[in-house]
Amino acid sequence: MWRYLRWVLLAVGVLIAIVVALPFVLPAGVYKDQIIAQTKQATGRELKIDGALRVSFFPELGVEVDQVHFANAAGAATPDMATMERLVVGAELFPLLSGQVKITHITLVKPVINLEIDKNGRGNWLFDTAAAPAVAAAKPEAPAPHGSGVGDLSFQDVRLSGGTLTYRDARSNVAQRVDNIDASVQLPSLDQPMIFSGGLTWNKENIKIDATVAEPRALSEGGKSALNAKIAGELMNASFDGSLNAGVGAIGGKIDFKTASARRLAAWFGVPLPQVRGFGAMSLTGDMTSSAGRVSFSDAKLSLDNMNGSGNLMLDTAGAKPFVKGDFTLDRLDLNQYTGSGARGQGNGGGGGGFPAWSDAPIDFSSLDLVDADFDFAVDALEVGGLKIGRSALDIALNGGKLNAKLKQLELYGGHGQGTITLASGKGTPSLGLDLTIKDVQGEPFLSDAAGFTKLEGTGGFVARVTATGSSQRAWMQSLAGSASLSFRNGAIKGIDLAQIARTIQSALSGSAIGGAAKTDFAELSGSFGIRNGVAANKDLKLLNPFVRLTGAGIIDIGSQTLDYRVEPKAVGSIEGQGGKGDLSGIGIPFRIHGSWSSPKYEPDLSGVVNSAIDSVLQGKNPADLGGLIPGLGGDKAKPADDQGQQPKKGKKKNPLDQLNDILGGGK
Repeated sequence: MWRYLRWVLLAVGVLIAIVVALPFVLPAGVYKDQIIAQTKQATGRELKIDGALRVSFFPELGVEVDQVHFANAAGAATPDMATMERLVVGAELFPLLSGQVKITHITLVKPVINLEIDKNGRGNWLFDTAAAPAVAAAKPEAPAPHGSGVGDLSFQDVRLSGGTLTYRDARSNVAQRVDNIDASVQLPSLDQPMIFSGGLTWNKENIKIDATVAEPRALSEGGKSALNAKIAGELMNASFDGSLNAGVGAIGGKIDFKTASARRLAAWFGVPLPQVRGFGAMSLTGDMTSSAGRVSFSDAKLSLDNMNGSGNLMLDTAGAKPFVKGDFTLDRLDLNQYTGSGARGQGNGGGGGGFPAWSDAPIDFSSLDLVDADFDFAVDALEVGGLKIGRSALDIALNGGKLNAKLKQLELYGGHGQGTITLASGKGTPSLGLDLTIKDVQGEPFLSDAAGFTKLEGTGGFVARVTATGSSQRAWMQSLAGSASLSFRNGAIKGIDLAQIARTIQSALSGSAIGGAAKTDFAELSGSFGIRNGVAANKDLKLLNPFVRLTGAGIIDIGSQTLDYRVEPKAVGSIEGQGGKGDLSGIGIPFRIHGSWSSPKYEPDLSGVVNSAIDSVLQGKNPADLGGLIPGLGGDKAKPADDQGQQPKKGKKKNPLDQLNDILGGGK
């Protein structure tokens, strides 16, 4: 027995000696030439090994080569598809005899891999060889039974050090580069999890990636496997817990994503966002599915610039422009952060005094050109310009840089409304369209936030069908066109007491009827307007007050924040109460309001006094009661005549209503 054992031990010792000595007996050039020849036959490309090649057979099969160059396809941008300073491969020797490939380690030192698609859409990773057709035509062998071990691949440690990956597409001139690839991969067997861990630099941002594939064999056979991945870096942090289906190229699972700057993230992906205040901190969680250029989120929770929302989203990137579809609800939305506009009063010039000027800050709607969308959207609080709007529900359609929003619900300043809003990027010249009907709004806070106008109290509403075009708030106001009407009730006009003005010119001239404490209560204030080039014209202004009935007509220049109005009040002899008859006749002193919104001037317009006096006389009133309103009555002395007995001529009063003709279509 011992004799036989001795011969076995002797044979093993001889075999070990041969394995150890073989690399020193056979010249390395034999292996180098064989590797180069086999590569040429398999790919049709040249492989150059400019450095040394070393082979070892014990305790494992090992190959180490230096200065490797693998040729690129003809006409490619770079001569080499791949280069590396050093390649080291180690494999267990004896499993090779049974058809198993068990790689113990692979090390690639400073590999550079250049991937390229030519103008015909062909990738440089596709090889032209004489043997290729025969291989393609051959009948495929049946896959080895699961777990048989035949053809199994495993490696304990694969390392990339200082790697670079480039990508070029000659069709679109897209070029990308990934640097500083340092990574390791572990795959004990196809039936055990594959673990990837590493870092890289892309677009000057460093990120670290950790991933685990639970069932590598299933993926290698076109099946499905659980996938867990984490991405960490200064720019973003993300995690994914789901599955990958290699057969259909789909991925699905739970995602958790955060970034401190959505603007930097978009720029990192080559999508520059407008230079506005928004697009800061962002987070997204939900169930994600992705396949064929389409990404969907269900039960998604989104936070952007401290605004929070939830809903369902779908992003399709297969077309020429990304398309977004879904339904979403936000707790609040500040559109001023994304349009470049903001609170009023940022510009120069304008109304003067205390009234804030229209802003000259650029309005930028270029972000509307980034995507197309079909969206059901609701927001609990909305800010646009100076307006603060409550609960709103919209159907949004965005196509070709034009947004159409149908307002199904709109709550603002105690009131409510419906309508449509259109916004368009206009290739650098944004435009706005409004078709709104608003009811039961608190006038003072609404007009203050919308236009800085604080002179009107009351509850009411308006109908507006207007358009505006321009690159700033001032340009919009100067281009307003369309029509509008308003009606307020149970309120007051602050800064003027029209009842006093209706009774005596002296009170108007002395200022006792105007000022901070003066105001005119009303039961109803209404009127309609035609608007052109930022100027609103009106002929049917009406105000009902216990002591005065008022009608008026004139123009309001919204663009320049001025007005020119002729108002005709009728003083009432007795209190009829709010909402009394609107056709009562009494003492009326028409007057003109003109100048800037901040500092309007009030002047009597005597062209209508005589008619009012005649009306009073015809109604049986004593002309002496008119006081000093009409020369020669009530003790006032008329001015002396000149030498010819003529009264001095008075300059003709400019009628502010003359300007109405052009606006309302009556002019030339």
